Amino acid sequence: MKTTRPFEEGLCGRPVDIFQASTDDINLGSHLLPLEHKISKQPTAAITATTLATSATQATRTRTRRTTASLFIFHPKLHPGLRCAPKRPIMSTPRSGGSVSSRGSSSRYVEKARSSTQQLVDSLNTHRINTLTELCRIERIAAACDSEADARAFQQPMTSAWIHYVTSNQFLMELRGLTPNYPLSADIVAEAHRRVRSDPESNRSWNLAWLCLTRMRDDGLVRIFSDTEARRPEMWGGKVPSEKMVQQLATCFEDEWRTAIETMLRHWATQPTWY
Repeated sequence: MKTTRPFEEGLCGRPVDIFQASTDDINLGSHLLPLEHKISKQPTAAITATTLATSATQATRTRTRRTTASLFIFHPKLHPGLRCAPKRPIMSTPRSGGSVSSRGSSSRYVEKARSSTQQLVDSLNTHRINTLTELCRIERIAAACDSEADARAFQQPMTSAWIHYVTSNQFLMELRGLTPNYPLSADIVAEAHRRVRSDPESNRSWNLAWLCLTRMRDDGLVRIFSDTEARRPEMWGGKVPSEKMVQQLATCFEDEWRTAIETMLRHWATQPTWY
């Protein structure tokens, strides 16, 4: 009887030539019996070299698949470093045996949110927070409040905090930190503040710092005060500069001041206005 598979592995682990095996041996399931069981002693035709090479390749692939598959078998003794994550016990009430109600966790969340809101409001009222970055962070928190009561709680403290930020010279100090080569003039901040206070349209925003920055940018104050700053006698050490030299210095002031103002305005993705 001929077959397309020239070799098969016997139960004893040794290769068996199935061309020398009897029909009964081949029909015994998926494996043959040992060589000693009914192996025909009759000589057979020689197996071609191509058939042998094909059989060797198939055997190599089989061993490779078995070896690869065995690598993914988990066993505590083989992989002592691996441990299964313990399952979390399901919390249940002693009486009903069901899951704990979310009512208690929800109330605790609300209380925690109110406590956090009150802490932020207190920090605004006491001016413990008085930097642009931190005030903008709290401003975003206030804008994202789900509770109307919390949103109202932020309104007056937030407005007062921005006023204190501008009038306490912290606003000017941070602007000068962004203009180290050509420090921003205090006169431009004062003039911007004056214009904001005298404009009824300024009520559209609670943020005095943002209103002053937009005034500096939109009212042409940067060019006016950079020219004034460049013409100060102390800028030239007692020398009399030419008009060209004054304009060159004024341009340096203007460029650095505009960059600082735009850098600060980038803190607001949307305008902080009521309408």
